[in-house]
Amino acid sequence: MEFIKTNIRLILSLAALAAFVISTAIDRRRYRNGIYFLSSLVLFAVYLLDRYQRTRTGYVITAFVIGILVFLMLAVPVLLIYNGFVMVKNEGFRIPNLLSFLFGIMVFVGDIGFLIGMAHIPTGLSRPRLLVYAGFSFIIFYISFLFLSYLIYTLIILILPRRSDFNYVIVLGSGLIDGDKVSRLLADRLDKGIRVYENSSTSCKIIVSGGQGPDEKIPEALAMKNYLLEKGIREPDIIMEDKSKDTMENLANCQKIIKKQKGSQHTAVVTSGYHTLRAMIYARHLKFPITGIGARTAYYYWPSALIREFAALCVRNIVPFFTGMVVSGTLLYLLTF
Repeated sequence: MEFIKTNIRLILSLAALAAFVISTAIDRRRYRNGIYFLSSLVLFAVYLLDRYQRTRTGYVITAFVIGILVFLMLAVPVLLIYNGFVMVKNEGFRIPNLLSFLFGIMVFVGDIGFLIGMAHIPTGLSRPRLLVYAGFSFIIFYISFLFLSYLIYTLIILILPRRSDFNYVIVLGSGLIDGDKVSRLLADRLDKGIRVYENSSTSCKIIVSGGQGPDEKIPEALAMKNYLLEKGIREPDIIMEDKSKDTMENLANCQKIIKKQKGSQHTAVVTSGYHTLRAMIYARHLKFPITGIGARTAYYYWPSALIREFAALCVRNIVPFFTGMVVSGTLLYLLTF
């Protein structure tokens, strides 16, 4: 019993790590897997700080953790703002390309507010002001924690071992250039889909999925099919799904197509690396067994794209998002005040 009391943080860290391993083994399409993993890291860091706080090792660990926190608080918003300028330079001035810039500004303002609050705590704050400051800090932490969980698990998903033999390879569409030409981003997805198709030892077909946007001359699926034909893919091995408008419709429509086919239906979904986890989460909601495969993506595209992916997931799950914030905030308040 004494061991448990003195090592409770380590036990909780190992429990969170075990939950991550078991949950990922059962179904890697769950966002909560990332929360388990990051919780394990945070709890282990707290354990180390508590365990070695009065030793030389403790000072090193404390300095290391503080260094990471300072880097995250100062460097991350600066890097996000810089990335916003790079996105606009390479991809044009559009609202989606400003996401990392705007998010960087938000994080910077949040950091400044947090530091100002920390500076005033020693001088004493009235209870109402302390509650406002604590609530503001908690919201920033809550959103940051969920976003970091999403980021880390997105990267983990891309390196986990997966099967390589498929009957269907779905390639998800994205915007076209000049309304009828495949973009570099979409070409990377298609090239990855071709490699998965060619590496499958069984009979395999490629499903190109994407409807026609208001600024496009043809459906994305048709432009994708033309690209595959130019790359030497046989036309009978290409199936078009040209009615979908978003990721959920992409997957739902492709699922209907595959269900009508005979034989084995092992399916891969190929999309950009940053988009893989959200596609897998949506497929789980549809009860659509798929293997997510990420295509190469330009490094500067990742920050804005991940912010957009995370925001889209939060909007679709707005009730659980706010419920978790209210419940965890209430528990923290009861334990602290």
